[in-house]
Amino acid sequence: MTFERGLPTPAPGLRAGARAPAPVVLEQAYQLPGSTLKDLIGDNRFLVVPETMVDGLIVIDVAGTIHYVNPACTVLFKYAREHLIGQNVKMLMPSPFREHHDGYLARHRETGVKRIIGIGRELQGLKSDGTIFPMYLSVGQARTGEDGIFVGIIYDLTEKKRAEETILHHQKLDAIGQLSGGIAHDFNNILSVIGGNLEMIAAGDLSPSGRRAVARAQEAAARAARITQRLLAFARKQPLNQQVIDVTKALGDMAEMLQRTIGEAVAVEMHLTPGVGQVSTDIDQFETAILNLAVNARDAMPSGGRLVIEAERVTIGDDMHGDEETPPGDYIRVSISDTGAGMTPEVRARAIEPFFTTKDVGSGTGLGLSMVYGFMKQIGGHANLYSEVGQGTRVSLFFPRLATNAALERDTPDTSIPIGAGETILVVEDDADVRQITVSRLEGLGYRLRIAVDGRGALEVAKTSNDIRLALIDVVMPGGMDGHAVADEMEKIAPQIKLILTSGYSPRMAASGATQSRAFLPKPSTRAQVARIVRSVLDS
Repeated sequence: MTFERGLPTPAPGLRAGARAPAPVVLEQAYQLPGSTLKDLIGDNRFLVVPETMVDGLIVIDVAGTIHYVNPACTVLFKYAREHLIGQNVKMLMPSPFREHHDGYLARHRETGVKRIIGIGRELQGLKSDGTIFPMYLSVGQARTGEDGIFVGIIYDLTEKKRAEETILHHQKLDAIGQLSGGIAHDFNNILSVIGGNLEMIAAGDLSPSGRRAVARAQEAAARAARITQRLLAFARKQPLNQQVIDVTKALGDMAEMLQRTIGEAVAVEMHLTPGVGQVSTDIDQFETAILNLAVNARDAMPSGGRLVIEAERVTIGDDMHGDEETPPGDYIRVSISDTGAGMTPEVRARAIEPFFTTKDVGSGTGLGLSMVYGFMKQIGGHANLYSEVGQGTRVSLFFPRLATNAALERDTPDTSIPIGAGETILVVEDDADVRQITVSRLEGLGYRLRIAVDGRGALEVAKTSNDIRLALIDVVMPGGMDGHAVADEMEKIAPQIKLILTSGYSPRMAASGATQSRAFLPKPSTRAQVARIVRSVLDS
C-alpha cells in the first residue's frame, strides 16, 4: 500500500523524548511461500494472524488493487470487506494523495524507486463517511510466485493527536498563567506605591478641584487593582479563604441579585437539586464566578433570552470522553446556559485566554472567563465550555464534592453495563470525533451501526433501512434541520424507530421549544451511561 509525502515520524506509543528505532528498509522484496497471491490469501494458516490483529492490515497488488483487508481495517475505514476487495486502494486516501497514487505505483514498477516502502510515516486516511483521520502507516513489499504485493499496517492516531493537542493547550495556558501572574505581582507593587502616595496627598490641604482629581486617580487605581486580582486568579495565585458551603443555598441566595444585575430582558431560571451537597471553596470567589458568567450570558443576548442555572451531582468515570478533561471523581456541576449568539470554534478555542474578548473596545477586559478558569483550577475543580453558533453557550463548573457517610450511602453508583444483542442503531452526529467515539462504544457494546452526518442523510437512511431499532440524534446539526426536526420527521416515516436526543446543552436548554418527553443523553457521557440509556430505551 503506497502513500506518498509526509515526513517520517516516530512509531506511535513512544514516550515523549524517546528515540525512535531506526526504520527497517527492505532492500529486496521478500519471497513468500505459495505459488500465487490468491493461494496465499486463501491459506487459513496465513490468515490467523491478521484476522486477530487490533491494527488494520491491507494487502494490494502492484496495480493498487485491494486483495485482502482484516476486520480491524474494515472497522477503521467503516467499509464492509466486500466493498473493498477488488477496488483501488486510493479510495481510502484523501486529496491530493488519491489523484497521484496511480502515478507513484507506476513509477515504482518502471524504476524501482521506493518512497514509503520499508518505513513508517504519519499520514491521513479517508473513511466511508468522508471523515479524514490521522494514521501511522508502515508498508512492506513481498513477492509470491510471479505476483508482487504490498502489505500495509495501519494504526489510528486520532486519540493520540487529541491527547497531544490537549497537552499543548494546557502548556500554553500554563505559560500564559505564569506570565500573567508575574505581571500582576509586579503591577500590584506599583499600585501600592501609587495608592499610598494618593492617600498622603488626599490627607493634605487641597482645593476642591485637586481633591476631585485625587479621588478620580484613586478610583482608577482601585479598578487596576481589580484587574490584577483577576490576572492572579487566572494564574492560580490569588489568596483564597476556603470554607464549606452548601451549593443549593449559595445559588439560591444569589437569585435576586442575579435577576437585578441581568435585567428584565433576560429570564433567569434556577433548577437546583435539593441537598445537592457541599463543596470547599471561597464563597466570594464562587459568587464572583457565577456573576461573571451571568453577565457574559446577558451580553450575548442583547435582545433578551433565557439564562438557566443548574446544580447537580455528577460522577466522572475513567472512560469519560469529551472536552472536559476532568479527572475521575465525584463533583457538583454548576452550569450556566444561555440562548445567545454562541461562539465559533475559533473563538471557543481562545475564550479563556486573558484579555481575549469579542466585545467592542471599552465594553470588557476579557478577563471574566480566564478568572473563572483559574479559580476552578486553584480549588481542584474544572471549567468546561460548550457553545454552538446561533444556539447559545453553556459553561459548566465542576466542584469536587465533599463526601459524607450519608451521601456515600445515597450515591452508590450503578456499575452495571448492559450489553446489546446485535440491534442496529442509527447514529446521527456531525462532529467527526464525537461520532467516532460513539460508534466505537456502541460497536463494543454489541450493536450494529448505521451512520449519518446530518438530518437529511439520517432520514434517507431511515427510509431505506428496515432493521434500525433506535436512532441516537444530535440536537445541534448543520443543514437546516436540528435534532428535534429530524426526530419529528423520523416518527412520521419510521415510527418503529425509538429515539434518543443528545447534546452538550442541558436537557432543559436542548429541549427548548420542543417536546421534552424524548430520552436525552448529555454530552460528554461515559460508556456506562450510553450503555444504560440505549438498553433502557430499546427495552421500553
